[in-house]
Amino acid sequence: MDTFASDIRLIKAVGNENFVALGTDKSETPYEGEIIYKDNERVICRCWNWREAVRIMLTENTKNAFLCIELVDEKRYMEFENALKELAKTVENNLGGTTQISILDINNKKISID
Repeated sequence: MDTFASDIRLIKAVGNENFVALGTDKSETPYEGEIIYKDNERVICRCWNWREAVRIMLTENTKNAFLCIELVDEKRYMEFENALKELAKTVENNLGGTTQISILDINNKKISID
């Protein structure tokens, strides 16, 4: 979160946004209409949540992180909630972090992370 240039948004790409994926130094653009996470500077994640940007990668110096799990099959909501709890437990037990779980959906479109 410390490397975000602004609030982040989940939007459809225009197709000309800047993105440099983990594992490369080459800039690429998402496909027009592709779902992306974006701040005011550039794309931070694309291909839903499968391709993350170098600029926001976690390192040994990371202090504040934003971890995201997406649910595309609403019939698996219980598994989704369990995965969120397991991720939070892993962060707390193995990394000494504190966590906040928030779920965004059509009725809850915005959260504030402190």
